[in-house]
Parts: sequence; C-alpha cells; structure tokens
Amino acid sequence: MRPDPYLIPRFNFDYKLTDFSTSITSIFKGESNLEPLYSTFGQKDFFFTNYGRTALYVILKSLHLPPKSKIGVPLYCCTVVFDAIINAGHIPRFIDINDNYTMDPEDLKSKIEDLSAVVVIHTFGRPADMDSIKKIAGRVPIIEDCSHSLLSEYKGKITGTIGDMAIFSLAKYLSAGGGGLLVVNNRSFTKRIQKETKTLREPSTLDEIQHTTTAYMRSFFYHKPWFGLFGLPIGLILENKVDLMTKKSSRMTAGYKTYTDITSKKLSSFKSKVEIQRKNSFFLLDKLKDSSLILPLEKKSTYCNYYLFPLTVKNRDKTCEYLRQNGVDTTKLFSQTPEVAKAIYDYKGDCPRTEEIAKSIITIPNHYVLKKKELEKVAGVINSCPYK
Repeated sequence: MRPDPYLIPRFNFDYKLTDFSTSITSIFKGESNLEPLYSTFGQKDFFFTNYGRTALYVILKSLHLPPKSKIGVPLYCCTVVFDAIINAGHIPRFIDINDNYTMDPEDLKSKIEDLSAVVVIHTFGRPADMDSIKKIAGRVPIIEDCSHSLLSEYKGKITGTIGDMAIFSLAKYLSAGGGGLLVVNNRSFTKRIQKETKTLREPSTLDEIQHTTTAYMRSFFYHKPWFGLFGLPIGLILENKVDLMTKKSSRMTAGYKTYTDITSKKLSSFKSKVEIQRKNSFFLLDKLKDSSLILPLEKKSTYCNYYLFPLTVKNRDKTCEYLRQNGVDTTKLFSQTPEVAKAIYDYKGDCPRTEEIAKSIITIPNHYVLKKKELEKVAGVINSCPYK
C-alpha cells in the first residue's frame, strides 16, 4: 500500500500529550480520585489491573472452580480472552453469536449444562441480550466483558453493572493509555477478588513510565498524517510477517497508577464524546441506508455507544483494498479467530454463524474526532465501492 497522509484511521486513540503529562505526574501523587467511577457505575467495588485480560484471569481464579472447568465465551472475540481462561486453568467452551454480533442465547441454552461460568461480550458496544442470558445461566456466574461497551446501556442499566462481575479495557474507547478495570456487582465475590489481586506483581515506576510513553507514541502514530505515512504501512508489513493471533503470554500485574488517574479524569466528561460518536454513527446509517449492506442498527431497549461501526460485505478483501486506496482505513476484526481457535483452542466447528460473520465483516471509521467532511468521505467511498 502506498503511503497516504490523508488516510482516515480505522480506530481513534485519543491519548494526547496533556494526557501523557497527567499520567506521569500521577506517579508521584497520593491516592487516585475514584468518584467518577462511583458516579458512573454506582457503589461498586473496583479493582485495577494492567490489562482487561488480567482482570478476567483474576475473576476466574477467584471463583475457585475445579481445574479445567468449561467457561462459556463467544467464539467471535479476541483470542486473548481464550488465553485468560486457559491461564486461569480452565477451558473455553465456544458459544455462537446472533445478528447482534453478541452471544446467542439459544446456543448458550444448548451448552449451559457443561458450563461453570459465562463470559458475555458486548461486541462493538452492542449490549447482549442479558435478560435471556441471565435466565438461562441461572446460578452460573456471569462475567461481562465491556472492553467495547463503556457507557452502553441495556434496558436503562449501564453494561458492566448487570452480571456478577465485569471487566473493562481502558486502552480502548476511553483512550486512557492502557490498563484494565474490574467491577464487582455481587459483593459475595469481593474478598476473593481482593485476595487474588494481592498475588499480582506491583508495577515499578519504570514500568509506569515505559507503558505511558508507549501509549503516547501509539496514539501519535494513529493520527493523520503519520498513520497513513508510517503507521498502517508498517502495521501491514508486520501483519504479514508475524502471526498476531497465536497464543502469547503477557505479564500480569496490578493496575498502573498512570492509567487509574487518567481514567477518572476522562470518565467524568466522556458521555459527551459518546454522544458525538453516536451522532456520527447515525449520520453514516442515514447515508448508507439505501445500500445492500447489513447496517448496525441500534437494538430495541438498548443504548449503543457505537465504539465500532461494523458492516458485512460480499467481497471483503477487495472492499478493504478499495477503501484504503480511496483514503478510508478499515479492519477485518476477529476474522482469523475461528481458524486460530480450531488450530490452538480445540474449537469443534459448532458456531456456524460466527464463521460466516468472520469471513464478511469490516469496521469503518466513525470516531468522535471526525469532522463532517471526513464522515461524508467515508460514506461516499463505501457507496461507490463496486465490491460491497
């Protein structure tokens, strides 16, 4: 791909120099202000880890399940979720998705007897059918993976407050640089969570500085003109040379103070940015409504944060190439997961809907930093694409 300084990035990493400065300063301050978390989620118990996957690991360890228990999880997700289950000593049991890109309650119902816990993922920020899932699960603990769904709502309840516990990835929509947040709704688990988090290594000051610097550099190269000139071309080369989906271990540590402080600071005013992203998404929905594409319409009784804007297309590879050639980046999110799951995680091929979606889905830019002219370009390029 030729370098393009005007290429519209697929994701938004909104971690500015001021955020970097705030994060570094926080290392030498006292206790973090968690009031924005209480204001958002209510009087819950909060714990911080270095990654969302670490938070999931901590939760699974705290359940004190027999070794090699089966944990229900949607096949359509990032494989680091499967790694967290395996690292905790258990086995992922794959559940298919529905037309909302989230866990299919009917498939869960057919597999629930084998499960010791269920991980529900609100993919793309789209809340899963929590009423049906909770009814089917019964006393089986439910863990919400809200990595995509910060401030999304299901029947008036914010995602992350509905299951027994929840995890958030702070590097994503909030752009806090990194880190994971664990929310405990069922306080019968709190003491066990506390015990497990104490086994995690505390990050050093050098760890804090290194991670925060990396977060800022990543964000810097995800903006115009650097993304189209260097970020994407280098990323595509690495993608072709390195298997980015294979199992990989990462050090699990307690939370970084740099990420905790910036999370509190950003969360207090983040609702307005979600509203802008929703407005951008509705603009795209209107511009694309006459196309043959399957659009990500908001489901009844939900409030979708539209963290990502998925489309299913007929010829994905050629569509992606066309979009990039015309100044709009895109991604084939989780497209490799079914094949990797078969090769590494003992997936048996019983999630046909996921396999179908994984072959045809793309996401397009809709982030809150985009201007109207850029949104018009995104919609225009898609509508003109002959391969969609």
